[in-house]
Amino acid sequence: MSLLNNIKKNCPSTTTFIKKLLSIKDDNITFPTYTDALSEEKVHGVSSKVFSGLLSYPENPYCCPKCGVVGSVIKHTPKASLIQMIPFQNVPTYLRLYKQRYRCKDCDHTFSATTNIVDENCYISKALKFAILSDLKQKCSMTDIANRYFVSTKTVERILKSYTYEANPYTYQLPECLLVDEFKGTKDCHTKLCFIFSDGQTGKIIDILNDRRNFAIKDYFLRFSLENRCRVKYVVMDMNASYPYAIKEIFPNAEIIIDRFHIVQQLNRALNNKRIQVMKEQKNKESRHYTKLKRYWKFVLTHEDNLNYEKRSQYPLFDKKFVTQTEVVDTLLSFDEGFKQCYQIYQSLLGHFHKKEYNEFFDVLDALPRNLDKSFKKSLKYLTKHTRSIKNSLRLPYSNGKLEGKNNLIKALQRVSFGFRNFKNMRRRIFLYEENWQTKKTKETKMKKNNCLKPSLNRTKSVTDGFISCARATQVDKSTLAQLQPPVRT
Repeated sequence: MSLLNNIKKNCPSTTTFIKKLLSIKDDNITFPTYTDALSEEKVHGVSSKVFSGLLSYPENPYCCPKCGVVGSVIKHTPKASLIQMIPFQNVPTYLRLYKQRYRCKDCDHTFSATTNIVDENCYISKALKFAILSDLKQKCSMTDIANRYFVSTKTVERILKSYTYEANPYTYQLPECLLVDEFKGTKDCHTKLCFIFSDGQTGKIIDILNDRRNFAIKDYFLRFSLENRCRVKYVVMDMNASYPYAIKEIFPNAEIIIDRFHIVQQLNRALNNKRIQVMKEQKNKESRHYTKLKRYWKFVLTHEDNLNYEKRSQYPLFDKKFVTQTEVVDTLLSFDEGFKQCYQIYQSLLGHFHKKEYNEFFDVLDALPRNLDKSFKKSLKYLTKHTRSIKNSLRLPYSNGKLEGKNNLIKALQRVSFGFRNFKNMRRRIFLYEENWQTKKTKETKMKKNNCLKPSLNRTKSVTDGFISCARATQVDKSTLAQLQPPVRT
């Protein structure tokens, strides 16, 4: 009891110092002298710093929050709450806050003073929650964050779950250009790959779906109005065969653009498969040819304009001769005539593609020789199925580069977090990176405790009616009732 009496004694200098240290701005919280305000204790078996303070209103509440009787509230015994704060110098820090309780003499209802440093019925401060949320935006696991702030992993998960993001189909305006892609999801997803799409202008992620099948994509986008969906003019995607059918149905005015990276990747894959085929043939004939084809594969896939034909260097497997990069490629092409033919067509297509000459690009595809390797020819002919989309990619400046960068960030987050088991948690952390998060709406209580304080001049009519009911409960006369009612603002 002596400790409680000491805590009730306000020391202005100590109060100012501790409030600055703990970043507390509540004027109703006071602290005693330094010797009583700070102590070292073991909390949950860990040595911690504990600050002790008092939360009390300057005056008693105006009326009871339960029965509404005016002037019946008196002070009651304070109740201690141990609130966890942000660790100070890697030491757990707590605030033992003695909350002043109040009792109604009319109905015996008791209630406590409230503060804005912590949520109701919660023992983790808002500042600590915000610090944990800020760390969730970084590339680190939830276990590391929990160890850093001396909380449990479930606490970090609960804080993560308290924030959410949803693209409202009734208010969100779809952009002119959409970037579409997939990435590996979690085990609880409906498909192995998640569907992700973003704004083509800003690169900001709009939403992530746990199902990439066409019917799921349709169900999501058809929630948007037809007028909103007609705003989308371009959709950038890879060469997925199933997406174009759904996109044409969802976005009537949209043109499909194949990402330029995937077009070059298709060309590289076609020539690389031919190189591997020649390698296997040369393995039994000449082992040095096999090793050269395996070692210098990058020179084969490089555009011929980027090869150095002047500088001579010593390359392994060339008997210590000084040769240029173009001479290395010529040596590799001399091993097989079919490989040389495929290389020449590949370089021709790559040159037209870099110059954005889409007519010449498809002229080469339409005039492929009959004696060309079948697998190489089949890979190139696949591009003709996306003629219009490839022309759009060479004609328009849009690409999936911004979204591919986001996918790399997601993969890095999955790696440092040792994977995610829950899709919703993974989605929340991704949107924390995007800074698109909202607090979940809490359930409204029947009567706020702040209404028990003295009436202000900005009260509405409903609050005025509350004063009338309070006056009736105390059976005051009309003159007293007129004094209780706040003036009506005009």
